[in-house]
Amino acid sequence: MKSVADLGLMVYGVRQRSGLSQRELASRLGVSQRYLSELETGKPKVLNDQFFAVMEKLGIELTFREGADRG
Repeated sequence: MKSVADLGLMVYGVRQRSGLSQRELASRLGVSQRYLSELETGKPKVLNDQFFAVMEKLGIELTFREGADRG
């Protein structure tokens, strides 16, 4: 994963596999449909505390690692 857009695609995929509309999933997550739409389309402004709460509720674990030494 290299971008906010990649994260959005992951959320979109989870929603599609669950068979839920944006409105249904947003309601279950306690967020607005607009927020979920912006998240799925990779809008960087959605990266806040609410973002991490949504990832946790969806069962998406974010793992960060330091890049390889480029020296």
